[in-house]
Amino acid sequence: MNAEKDLAMRDAASAYARSGWSVFPVQARGKRPLTPKGLYDATVDLEAVQAWWSRWPAANIGLPVPDGYLVLDLDSKEALHRIKADDLTLPATVSARTGRGWHLWYEVPGQARNRVGVLPGVDIRATGGYVVAPPSTHPSGTRYRWQVALKRSAIAEAPEWLMGLLHGGSLKQDRSTASWAETIAASVSAGQRNQTLARVAGLLFRQLPAEVATEVAYCWACVKLDPRLPDREVFQTLESIAKCELRRRGDDP
Repeated sequence: MNAEKDLAMRDAASAYARSGWSVFPVQARGKRPLTPKGLYDATVDLEAVQAWWSRWPAANIGLPVPDGYLVLDLDSKEALHRIKADDLTLPATVSARTGRGWHLWYEVPGQARNRVGVLPGVDIRATGGYVVAPPSTHPSGTRYRWQVALKRSAIAEAPEWLMGLLHGGSLKQDRSTASWAETIAASVSAGQRNQTLARVAGLLFRQLPAEVATEVAYCWACVKLDPRLPDREVFQTLESIAKCELRRRGDDP
């Protein structure tokens, strides 16, 4: 079984190189580079790639982020819920499931800077940075996997709010009262339920005590989500949004 996994890693690394994506080996079930210069050793040279994975057959795959792209690194479901609660769009794009979160690839003009903590649980990997690519293994034992395969043609342009953050802007939202009233009044169909629930919960937790916000959000979900989400899923989302809001205030639970 281990031999099959090792072969899969070498084949995957070679496939990236053939597609024009430079790679280099990193620690098995880890992120530490195994070569002296790390990401600066990355190459598309098949002979070098296969030699590395012959030497370190279980190595994970490091993939430098090229100029013109960035990777939004979300470390958890809570980070994703926070983005939705802030009513920020995430255009459909190339994405990978990591150990606990996601890597979302976006196209940007020129070079972007690596930044840590642009939002709670959200980092930016860009020029001079790298990500661990599927089918690598996370320290938890979970394997990274593509949800949307890595193709340049499938990488969407970065949304405006993300470009604003890259240029030192803030996330101040100017959504009108009328717009919020329309969102809260409308029934929400399948496909939009989780994101809309996160938005409404984010608004409520910013304005009301947590206990009150939870009760109001649950009542709203019972009436407006069509079909209803299971109570367990609703309360998981509300708990996640509540934790995000507490962190935003500096009151970690």
